[in-house]
Amino acid sequence: MTRTGARRVLPRAEREAMGTAVANAARDDPALYRMLLARLIETNEADMANLQRTVAMRDWTGVQRTVHRTKGSAALARCPTLVAAGKSLESAARQGKPAVIDALLPRYVAIVTEFNDALIALQAAAPGAATPAGGPEASHGTSPSSHIEEI
Repeated sequence: MTRTGARRVLPRAEREAMGTAVANAARDDPALYRMLLARLIETNEADMANLQRTVAMRDWTGVQRTVHRTKGSAALARCPTLVAAGKSLESAARQGKPAVIDALLPRYVAIVTEFNDALIALQAAAPGAATPAGGPEASHGTSPSSHIEEI
C-alpha cells in the first residue's frame, strides 16, 4: 500500500531502480541528484494539474504534450510502467477518443502519483537532504534506492 492507502501499481523492481537511475543521470553528483529529484517532482505535480485541466477542456493536443513530458521523466527514472501507461493515454488523445481517455486516466493518475511519491521518498533520503532539527542524517551510508520502500 502507498502512503495514501492506495494499492501499489508500480512493480517493486521499478521503485527500487529509480534512485540508481536518477543518480546515474546526475552522474553520481549528490547536489545534481537532489536538484534533479526536485525538478522531476515539481514538473510532475505541475503536469498532473495541467493534465486534469486539459482533459476537462477536451484539449487532446494539450493532453498529448503533458503526458509526453511525464513519459520523459519516467524514462529518465527507468519506470517502464509509467512510460507504457503514458503511451496508451497519448495514443488515445492523438486519436481524440474521450471514452478511452476517461477509462485510462484513473490508472494513469495512480501510477504518476506512486511514481512521484517514490521520488519524494528518494528526495527525503538523499545525501545532504534537510532533516528535522536534531534528527539523524537520513541517508548516511546508504544508496539512493535503499529508502524507496518507506513510502
